[in-house]
Amino acid sequence: MKKLFQRYWQLLLLPALYMPYKYLNERVIVEWLGCGCPREEAQGLINERYFNANDFTLIFWGVVALVVIIISLFNMRQLSKWYYKLIFIVLIAAGSIFVALQFFYSMQWR
Repeated sequence: MKKLFQRYWQLLLLPALYMPYKYLNERVIVEWLGCGCPREEAQGLINERYFNANDFTLIFWGVVALVVIIISLFNMRQLSKWYYKLIFIVLIAAGSIFVALQFFYSMQWR
């Protein structure tokens, strides 16, 4: 069990960061960068922010997924055969990118 945890602990980063980032996103980041919703000004012009909380959230989850993949590359050395290493890194990369995108879509401001 300990060996299994040593090999896959980096996957726990994604769910461990979900609730703290969601709280920070709602309380701080949206106030700072705006929600990404187009706003109509008094003259009737539509004002859109070019960089908003949605963009910041996408960058954040992309960096977290990249960190998980990089840590997995170091943990991959524990595997013996090259095809185990290949399967390991492909599944970790696909899974972490998929989960990061799901977290991004769940926090998107419309």
